[in-house]
Formats: sequence, C-alpha cells, structure tokens
Amino acid sequence: MENTVYKEAQLIMGLQLEINADEIKKAAKRINNIKVNSQDIANAGTGIRLILQQDVDLRFMTSPATESGGQVYGGENWEALSDAYLVARPERRGGQILRDTGELMQSMTASGSPYGVWSIATDGFVFGTALSKAVYLQKNRPFLFWHARLIEKIAQFLAGHIAS
Repeated sequence: MENTVYKEAQLIMGLQLEINADEIKKAAKRINNIKVNSQDIANAGTGIRLILQQDVDLRFMTSPATESGGQVYGGENWEALSDAYLVARPERRGGQILRDTGELMQSMTASGSPYGVWSIATDGFVFGTALSKAVYLQKNRPFLFWHARLIEKIAQFLAGHIAS
C-alpha cells in the first residue's frame, strides 16, 4: 500500500512538458523567410525608390537662395551662384539654387520621367538621372549623396522587409 501512495504522489507532483509543433513550424518558416528576403532586395524596390525620391524632394525643398547659398537637407553645402552668372541670368535672382526649371528634380522624382534612372537587382540598386547637365551640377552642388538619415531610413525599411 505504501508503494502505491508514493507512485500517486509522484504523478501529482510531476512536471508535464508539452511541445506544440505548429509554433516550431511557424518559427522555422519565419527564419527561412528572413534568409530568403535578405538575399534578394528586389521585392523591396518600390519602397526603396520612394525613400530615395522623398530624400531628393526634401533636398530641393531646402534649396538655399541663389545669392547666399547654404546647407541642404542631408548636410551638403551649396555655394551661392556667382555674381557673373546672376548678371548673365538676372531672372535667377531671388530664386533657389537648382530649382529654376524643376527639370533636375523631376527627372528623379516624377513618375514616368524619360530621364529617371532606376534599376534594382537582388543585391543592389541604381537611382539617379540621365540629364546630361546632371554630372556638372552634381560636381559643384551634390544633389545625390548618402547621409546618415537616408541610410537609417533605408536600413529600417529593409529590416522590416527582411523580417516580413
């Protein structure tokens, strides 16, 4: 009798562990998706492009006055237009640097622009403009560049993409 009571006490005080295989399968699937998504950013293309376009929009919105120059969004400095240029193009006085026609900004931000450059592959992307004057303008007043806030925005977006 004593032996039976002891066995019953063991069962009452015992520890029971249940494993739900469905949760393990969900976790494995999530880990697999992270691996697949981190190897191919092409599916994140639309989001990355929108972030880059917003960055360009902000840069041109913060374009300094033609006579004074100054810092644009992202931290680059755009020098004032030269006096000689402003004498030759008096209509540019009182305006903003690189915003006289809007052509440069629109070439990177307007949907369907014939000058817009965008391609994405599994491991990288290209964003920019095919305007011939852009090379000269980029050299003197950089309008496309990496900066801490842009890198942070893209990294946050990709982290969400990879985890989904």
